[in-house]
Amino acid sequence: MMGSLFALGSAFFWAGAVILFKKSGETFSPISLNIYKSIVGLLLVSATMLLLGIPFFPEQPLNSWLLLSLSGFLGITLADLFFFMALNRLGAGMAAIVECLYLPCVLFFSFVLLDEHLGPGGILGGLLVLAAVLVGSFQKKDLTLTPGLAPASRVPAIVAGVFAMIFLALGIVIIKEILTHTDVFWATLVRLGAAIVTLMILVICHPGRKRFLSELKWSRSWLVALPASICGNYIALVLWVAGMKYTTASRAAILNQMSTIFIFILAAVFLKEKITVNKGVAIFMAISGALLTIFT
Repeated sequence: MMGSLFALGSAFFWAGAVILFKKSGETFSPISLNIYKSIVGLLLVSATMLLLGIPFFPEQPLNSWLLLSLSGFLGITLADLFFFMALNRLGAGMAAIVECLYLPCVLFFSFVLLDEHLGPGGILGGLLVLAAVLVGSFQKKDLTLTPGLAPASRVPAIVAGVFAMIFLALGIVIIKEILTHTDVFWATLVRLGAAIVTLMILVICHPGRKRFLSELKWSRSWLVALPASICGNYIALVLWVAGMKYTTASRAAILNQMSTIFIFILAAVFLKEKITVNKGVAIFMAISGALLTIFT
């Protein structure tokens, strides 16, 4: 139960972060935003570890350090970079549909690498959540690209989103077994540290490095990027890792997919967006699917 609650909490906070990250993408490039949010996450996780007395260098085998570092590279450096590229170019509906690939990707990798199997209730719950996201997202007015973007950019943006979900799923599944005997905050710290190092190497080697570094200087954009990073790369990230630690990867992935449904709800509450019939049905289906997943 605890792992399921962590996974749901992660989905909720990630939903709030996505709304803010979309706004941040208007002033930050995907690389700069990824570096910024990763640094914020690293500082907050480090402060939490200091307060809780969690060691920064526990006695862990080299294999754990390497796999967690690889997980950070795949799940943060690459996955978030591709995700922000897709988020900046796609409308909300299309981005949500592409994100649906996260669930089948985790199910596939957890079956191949962890030999996990879902029971009938879990399968039905997963199908309900997945169908709910599709039903809630499929609205003609939402399936448009960002204003001013040429239609030809749709395919590269969708491809970027697909790669984001593949890297995100693989990055978390490969550390599932390690999480059973490691601290959640330490595991998150190593992933974030590896992501920042690889991102900085990418920036240094990039011809546009001056522009990326200049975007990281203080500006009014921080007023949106900072709360987005706290929600997405600290609270949601820690809860996401905890969800994977305390329940199966398959079950956690189903509940993580609820983030899109939470976006519908948060947009209605804070952005005054109308809850359409599609979204109302989707919310009911998703909640039913989540309950099935948790209690079966």
